[in-house]
Amino acid sequence: MRSQFAAITCIAWVVTALGTANVAGAGEKPDNGAGHSAVVPQFVVVCTGWHALCSFSTDCQVSGDRAECACWRVNETHMVATSEIHDPLVKRMTEARCTNRHPCGVDEAPVCTAIADGLYEVDGVRYPWVSTFSYRGWCSLYQPKACDPDEDGYSGDDYWAICDAAPCTELIDPPDPDRPLRCQCPIRDDPFVGTRDSCTGENGGIISAMPIWAWDFDRNTWPFPMPGFDHVKAACDPLQSDPLPE
Repeated sequence: MRSQFAAITCIAWVVTALGTANVAGAGEKPDNGAGHSAVVPQFVVVCTGWHALCSFSTDCQVSGDRAECACWRVNETHMVATSEIHDPLVKRMTEARCTNRHPCGVDEAPVCTAIADGLYEVDGVRYPWVSTFSYRGWCSLYQPKACDPDEDGYSGDDYWAICDAAPCTELIDPPDPDRPLRCQCPIRDDPFVGTRDSCTGENGGIISAMPIWAWDFDRNTWPFPMPGFDHVKAACDPLQSDPLPE
């Protein structure tokens, strides 16, 4: 719990940094070129509390134009990509309230309130759970891999699920008790970042992933400021003494 609060305290300046760049949404590459002074929605907002975690789901089952992903139920600091919010009203309110000029702090975004109060609505249905991003399991499970179906010799899935801000329900008797939530995630067919060092889903399913531009494989980090990652990455390092300065 102490480390979680430490992560929250280091988020404020990162949120401000995100607000100073002209960036796009989770499904669209950030624009760091001309027009950086324009007022744009905040790239990602930070919330606390309960949410669905689908980051490491590798067996999402395709159903029509959506994938049903079995996800974890966790209570911790989490991030929401504003462009991916599925509730139209909450999205408009969040993008109007949280901008690069006036970024929202932790739990200040309207989407945070909607998630916490069970007011997240998609197609006329209110959902008590929403899939967002947090770092639970990151060090041991992520293992990112570049997956581009258009590359010669590619071996892996052609489709993947993007679960950012996807609506979710809780099953009374889930097949996997550790993953009681079912999230309805859109399906994509462009290059993506595989997880657990794989581009192939398990049990006939597809991977819950993110677009390939969202990870810098050379530096092994995000190519844009991501709240709390410096703290989490440091916590993943092996325990050893640092070398003395020469």
